[in-house]
Amino acid sequence: MAVIFSKHLRRTDINSSKLVVPTGALRRHFRLILGGRHSMDLPVMDWVGGLWNFRLWTRPNGPYEKPVFTVDWAPFVKEKGLREGDELIFSVNQDGDGGFQYKILVQRRPHSFTLCGEPIVTDVNEMAPYIVPNHPYELNLFS
Repeated sequence: MAVIFSKHLRRTDINSSKLVVPTGALRRHFRLILGGRHSMDLPVMDWVGGLWNFRLWTRPNGPYEKPVFTVDWAPFVKEKGLREGDELIFSVNQDGDGGFQYKILVQRRPHSFTLCGEPIVTDVNEMAPYIVPNHPYELNLFS
């Protein structure tokens, strides 16, 4: 697996329907597969095997392309319980047919947990919101 980009999520990444993709990732990897188009759908596998359809979109005009992921981004944020400061790691593996398999991983660095002075990194899936069944107020733990 080769990492295409990683970034710490910002409030705008969490609260909007799009994820701002670093422009360097567009230059290094995505521009080649876009082939002159300004959008394409990317099937992306999460860390538990879930499949998401992120649409890579760039501005068709102007000097700044401003790449973003749209479509399944907002549902992904909601389902995974993502927060500002979580680290997103987007990677690719080239399959034997010349195609690409994309993967997304998100890690959370809890500010209150350290070991020998270093923050403990956990997978977001381990801390995803858990809804207590049959609770009248849909009590969410770990959120």
